[in-house]
Amino acid sequence: MKKYSYSQLFSYTFSILFIIAVFFYWKFEIKEYVIISSVSIKIALVISVIISLIFFFFIYKKPTFNKKVKNLLFFTFALTMIIFIIEYFMISNIVYFTSGEISSYNSSYSYVEGRRSCSGIKVNDESEGEVKVCTKIVYGNIDETGNAVVFKKTNVLGFELISAKTY
Repeated sequence: MKKYSYSQLFSYTFSILFIIAVFFYWKFEIKEYVIISSVSIKIALVISVIISLIFFFFIYKKPTFNKKVKNLLFFTFALTMIIFIIEYFMISNIVYFTSGEISSYNSSYSYVEGRRSCSGIKVNDESEGEVKVCTKIVYGNIDETGNAVVFKKTNVLGFELISAKTY
């Protein structure tokens, strides 16, 4: 019979609460300002498929694994998605917390309301196409259409929006 201690309970509870706090910090502070480049997303997707196939072959060899076609496809797809979400989380944190080249560009903008995300302005970026900039970092009147100067920090993996000023 196993005996569990309060120290184990405390460490598990603290770990789960820490993971939840990090996720909420990422969702409300990092995700809105970081845009990962399409090349980085494609590379992360390929890496997640390769890693999930490697894990799949190790698990497939176990005699207790149910080897129906439906289970095989579902397990591989679910494992790929879980690994991709973890990679996306890590790449966005790397882009946010590492240094990069700060640059700016001028673009026309239009106001965009946020239903599940923040409201703000939509500008045309030279590398990623249309980019949404949240109102938290936009200075000036955003209700009218016009031009905006967008400041961003560019990394190899993507870029972080620093601020925008409308005029």
